[in-house]
Amino acid sequence: MKIRFIILTLVLLMIFSASCAPRPDHEVRPQNTRPIEGVESSAFEMGDIQRVKITADKASVRTGCTYNSPVLQTTNKGNTLDVVSQVADWYAVRMPNNQIGFVPKQETKPVVVENKTPQPAPASPEAAVDAPPAERTNVPGSTAVKTPDAQTDSAALSSQEQEMLRLLNAARAQNNLPALQIDMKVTNVARIKSQDMIDNNYFSHNSPKYGSPFDMMKSFNISYVQAGENIAGNQTVQNAHNALMNSPGHRKNILSPDFTHIGIGIKKGGQYGNMFTQMFVSKPK
Repeated sequence: MKIRFIILTLVLLMIFSASCAPRPDHEVRPQNTRPIEGVESSAFEMGDIQRVKITADKASVRTGCTYNSPVLQTTNKGNTLDVVSQVADWYAVRMPNNQIGFVPKQETKPVVVENKTPQPAPASPEAAVDAPPAERTNVPGSTAVKTPDAQTDSAALSSQEQEMLRLLNAARAQNNLPALQIDMKVTNVARIKSQDMIDNNYFSHNSPKYGSPFDMMKSFNISYVQAGENIAGNQTVQNAHNALMNSPGHRKNILSPDFTHIGIGIKKGGQYGNMFTQMFVSKPK
């Protein structure tokens, strides 16, 4: 009798536990949920170092990556060298005579050489097939509408983009940082990214068509030492800027002393009213 009572008790406990267990995450519907007013996200990446400039008055390029290695030759401040690879705290560099030598990182700084290859035009629009829902953030590869190239080659910022640039540089000035220079080549890529998010109903740094923002920049021949991306959906430029500045990751990109240039792409549409893409790049000379 006692055993039957224990078994019955365990069965009842299992039934009670199952009935009280929370539903799977995608089924949970919180009570009194307010409508989403905006959304933001940020990303950052170090680029491949392709060239360095000598910052020491005279740097020794050595046969190995130690200070005891013989000196191949010396090079003066301001000279630039092509980087073959990085080894600990040294760059392996190619000399003018094609010899490979090593120079300490502390005697150099990475610089950017602009890629002069013409920027590829985006593909023509195609119809969407099974586009993901608007709230989805992890987008698999792809059944998407291809982004049209309309208004992605303008030589001037729109009034909204000008307003966002003003707000960004005002924030940097308040923190004793130099203003970001607008880069129209990067801006055109940022516009394409914003339109791509609208067309394909997603909000993510990873595009089903272009991949990560860093893959995208490289595919459009954007050279950089460091790069970052902020994306936001919001009704107004001011609200988007406020939301980005109130988020540590986005604020870090906006106030990074390492970034020198920015591209801003704002497109009307999507569930938030407007889609904003800020692409930051470091292009030291």
